[in-house]
Amino acid sequence: MRGPADRAAAALAEAGFPCDAGALELVPRDDLLGVRLPDDRMAWFPLNEQGRTALATERRVLRLLQTYCRFSTPCVVYENESGWDLRELVPGVVDPFGVYARVQTDAAFAYALGEDLGRVLAEQHTRIPVAELAGWLPSVPGWPNLDDMPHLPEVVDDPELLGRIDAALRKYAGAMRLVSDPVLVHADLGPHNFAVNPGSDRLAGVFDYRGAVFGDRHRDFTYMVFQTPGEPVLDGALAVYEPATGLRIDRERVRLLNAISAIGFLAFRHGHAPDEVWCGRTLAEDLAWTNAALRLIRL
Repeated sequence: MRGPADRAAAALAEAGFPCDAGALELVPRDDLLGVRLPDDRMAWFPLNEQGRTALATERRVLRLLQTYCRFSTPCVVYENESGWDLRELVPGVVDPFGVYARVQTDAAFAYALGEDLGRVLAEQHTRIPVAELAGWLPSVPGWPNLDDMPHLPEVVDDPELLGRIDAALRKYAGAMRLVSDPVLVHADLGPHNFAVNPGSDRLAGVFDYRGAVFGDRHRDFTYMVFQTPGEPVLDGALAVYEPATGLRIDRERVRLLNAISAIGFLAFRHGHAPDEVWCGRTLAEDLAWTNAALRLIRL
C-alpha cells in the first residue's frame, strides 16, 4: 500500500509537477496534509470536506491579497478540481522561537519588525473593497476556542488565578460586542506565520490565512504584545499603521486580546502533562504568559 508521500507524488506528477516521493516533507495540519517540495513550493491536500472548504476559502483570500496588496503572500500556481493546490512559498526564513527570543533583547530589531508589520496591515485593512469581503468570511476567529475554557480548573489549581481569568473572560465578552468597520483580519499574525529576510532582518512575507475573518482590526495586533519592557513591536507597528490609515488602535483592547489568547492556550493544555511542550510551551511557560498578560490589563 502506498504511503501519503507516494500518493502526493503521484498526484503532483499527474498534474504536471513530477517529484521524488523521498524528497517530500509531510506537514500534517488538522484537516489538511501539507507537502513541502524541494523547490520552495508547497502542496496542500484536504483530508476531508472541512479541509477542502478551508483551502478554498484561503485561496480566495490569497487572490484578493495578490490583487490589491503589495506584500508577499503564498501564490497559488495550480488548483486541482479535487481540492488540493500547489503554492509558491513566501521568501525568507521562518524561525518563530528565534524571533521571539530576539524581540526580548533587541529593541531596534523589534521596532523595525513592528514597522514592517504595520505596513502590511495598513494595506491588508484598507486596500481590499468591503464588497469583496462581506458575506463569506466569519466575523470572529475560531481561536481561542471558548469551548476549552470549562477545562481550566483541571489545568490550573489556583482559585485566585481562575478568578482573574474569569474576570478577563467577562471583560472580553463585553468588549467584543463593540466591533465596527470590519476589515480582512489574518487573526493569527505571529512569528509562526511570517518570514524574515536573513540578509536585512526585515519582514519578507506573511502566510497562513486559513483563519482569516472579516472583523475587528485589533485582532491582528494581538501577538505584538510580548510582555517586554515597553512594547517595541507594537510601538513600531502603530507608528506606521495609524498615520497610514488615519485610525487609532486601542492598546488596551490589543492587550485584552493577547490575554485571552494566553488563556486559550492554557485551557488547550487540558490532558497534557505539565512538563510536556504543547503548542511550543510547558505549563510553567503558559502560566507565565497568562499572568503577565493579565497584569497588563490590571487583573
